[in-house]
Amino acid sequence: MKLTDDQVRRICSAILARWKAKGMIRPKEPDEALVTRMSAAVRRDIQREEDLDREAGELLDRHMGMPGAPQANTRILFQKIKERLAQERGIVL
Repeated sequence: MKLTDDQVRRICSAILARWKAKGMIRPKEPDEALVTRMSAAVRRDIQREEDLDREAGELLDRHMGMPGAPQANTRILFQKIKERLAQERGIVL
C-alpha cells in the first residue's frame, strides 16, 4: 500500500498529538517542524523497505530462473529472502 505525503503527515501529526496528550514528550520546537522531521524519517524508512523488496524480487527471479531450481511457493521464498537481507543490513521490518 502506497502512502501519499499527505497521509504520512497526518499519521505523524496524530502520533505527535498523542505523545503530547499523554505527556510523553514536551517539544521544544513547533509542531509543524516536528511533523516535517517525523514525516521525512517515515518516508526514508518506506523507501528503504521498497528498495529491499526490489532487491529480494531480483534475487528470487535469478534463483527461480536457474536450471534445476526447486519449484516452491515464491511468496514464501520472497519473504525469507527479504528477512535475510533486512537482518544483514540491520533493517527492522
